[in-house]
Amino acid sequence: MNRADLDRFFSPASIAIIGASQDFTKITGKPLYYLRKHSYQGRIYPVNPRYTSIDGIPCYPSIKDVPDDIDLALIAVNFRMVPQVLMECVEKGVKFATIFSSGFAEAGDEGKQIQEEVARIAREGGIRVCGPNCQGAVDFHRNIAAAFSAALDVFPLLKGSVGFVTQSGAMGFSIFNLAQSHGIGFSYLVSTGNEMDLTCIDFMNFMLDDDNTSMVFAYLEGIRNGEAFKKVAEKARIVGKPLVVLKTGKSDVGSRAASSHTAALTGSDAVFSALCRQKGIIRIEDTEEFIDLAKLMTVFPPTIGGPRLGIISTSGGGGVLCADIADDFGVEVPEFETSTVEKIRQSIPSFGSPQNPVDMTAQVINTADDFRKVLTAVAEDPSVDAIVVVITMIVGTSGTRMALDLARARRETQKPIVVVWTAGEHLISEQLKILEEARVPCYSSPRRALKALAYLINYGLHRTETSNDPPVISPMENILPDLNRENLRGVLSEHQSKKILECFQISTTREECATSAEEAKSIANRIGYPVVVKIDSPDIPHKTEAGLVRLNIRNDAEVISAFNEMMTAVKSKYPDAQINGVLIQEMVTGGVEVIIGVKRDPQFGHAVMFGLGGIFVEIMKDVTIRIAPVDHREALKMIQEVQGYRLLEGARGSAKSDIQALAETIVRVSHLAESLPNLVELDINPLIVLPEGAGVKAVDALMIFDRP
Repeated sequence: MNRADLDRFFSPASIAIIGASQDFTKITGKPLYYLRKHSYQGRIYPVNPRYTSIDGIPCYPSIKDVPDDIDLALIAVNFRMVPQVLMECVEKGVKFATIFSSGFAEAGDEGKQIQEEVARIAREGGIRVCGPNCQGAVDFHRNIAAAFSAALDVFPLLKGSVGFVTQSGAMGFSIFNLAQSHGIGFSYLVSTGNEMDLTCIDFMNFMLDDDNTSMVFAYLEGIRNGEAFKKVAEKARIVGKPLVVLKTGKSDVGSRAASSHTAALTGSDAVFSALCRQKGIIRIEDTEEFIDLAKLMTVFPPTIGGPRLGIISTSGGGGVLCADIADDFGVEVPEFETSTVEKIRQSIPSFGSPQNPVDMTAQVINTADDFRKVLTAVAEDPSVDAIVVVITMIVGTSGTRMALDLARARRETQKPIVVVWTAGEHLISEQLKILEEARVPCYSSPRRALKALAYLINYGLHRTETSNDPPVISPMENILPDLNRENLRGVLSEHQSKKILECFQISTTREECATSAEEAKSIANRIGYPVVVKIDSPDIPHKTEAGLVRLNIRNDAEVISAFNEMMTAVKSKYPDAQINGVLIQEMVTGGVEVIIGVKRDPQFGHAVMFGLGGIFVEIMKDVTIRIAPVDHREALKMIQEVQGYRLLEGARGSAKSDIQALAETIVRVSHLAESLPNLVELDINPLIVLPEGAGVKAVDALMIFDRP
């Protein structure tokens, strides 16, 4: 499918409405009503054998009787009739169909079978289908409302630059209606329903290519093709159009049993969030956030320069509140230049504050130009990237003067200006109109304003920090020449897992596997005391919990005793387990324990997880995730994201850890995942990060591959 195809879908020269009704209050009647209400300029052909005309328009008994070529058929008949109707559309040569009818795969076995039949007809007949179980599409710039939602009762519809793709028709059109009431204009809206053929990805790709669309918003309930979604996210990043996603269906990952920490901590929603962070997708949490963000993104460029915020308030409390909220969202409130402070000081009362956040006090209403001077001084300060103005109960003439000053400042500076006006709309309706006409976003809530601004800032920073080049991975081609990857199946023991890590130049402990007490003693002497003694079995992944690990073994007698005790215990507790022997391993002391893991996500491929060990992963679940592959820059960002990062930096006078070696290990693990497609899970837990310059050591590892 190419862009020209979907141009014809959104902007058809002719539309047939199959199942059309003359009752415009019904779903079957609304498409005709809305097409005419919103001045569709193409040809409309109602199809229904019950009528000869509808509202003065000739009505035809069948699509085959229509005396014209049809670009788009809107199908609103009983779901059992859809296969026959679609077959007639194929015979007629119809290019696109939107199936409004419900009762298909979402309703049960019969509906699922009928949907499969409809899909076959569409596939073999070459007709592209939106739906079924959808509410249609709207092209706002060409006034084509090929849908039936009551949200289209508003006239006129606001044109704009937001493209909207929704898998839920009812929810999507409701969000659209709310957004329109807040002055947000759209370029396209499409409800995809069951996505039997055309998917949300197809429509996102189209909107990313469209000149009338500056941002794409998607309401998603599920993603069928993770690889296609990753590609559309990458495309959005390259073309510089924000992709904003509201996705439902978060899973409770903690409720599932898992064989490794990685599996327990990388549920599907966590992986999706990681993908969003990695690709610069703005993932929002509710409909209100979409409206708040769209107010900014349809006015200001998506890259605004930086995260530094200048705050001006008519109330000291309001300014401090905004500064606190900015800190919550990671937005900086820097100190002004000295010259800026002096300019502000000259325009505010002595009991105000010229520092950031500026407290102008309510006395600002007593003079004609002091507010304008303060606003100009802050806008000209080179340490400020964006401005938030907090106005409390200033209404009437004084409020109007402030609104006009803000409108003027909006024209004179490229820096975003956002207003928080904490007064009832009935008191400031005139002022709000001035701001709206000047395209100055205004909010009644500081938190909503700051959160939307933080989304915009973080998107801009991601765009600035991320090049359009693919991730740079350390060269490791042909790294497994002697390893038959086809033989990697099921659960591997620790020793087997580490052998694979070593192939990818991931540092592991010095160790050997012993099958007798005497062999254990010889190995321990070669490695050097103290050593660790562990059972090595693919059937016992949690060795510590099973009591099959002995630490700090210091001499021959202890190693022989530990070997014998362990073999006796394992035969008693796990008589059917495959035992490779007893692992004699160097004892690693010092350093910081971390965990690196991989889990293969069914939608998005291998996800790489990093976190600090011990309480950080067990209780706090302090981890971060990326989709493989990961380059060195992204690996460093992962390390810095966890709350325990200060331990690696050298908190409380301890030695700084080898963060560069840790980042390189994360890169190599991601390459390992890419190189072994049948890898299901990997846990390196713990990986000891030694002091700077000393590298890292994988102390324990678990690998799980697809079974035969």
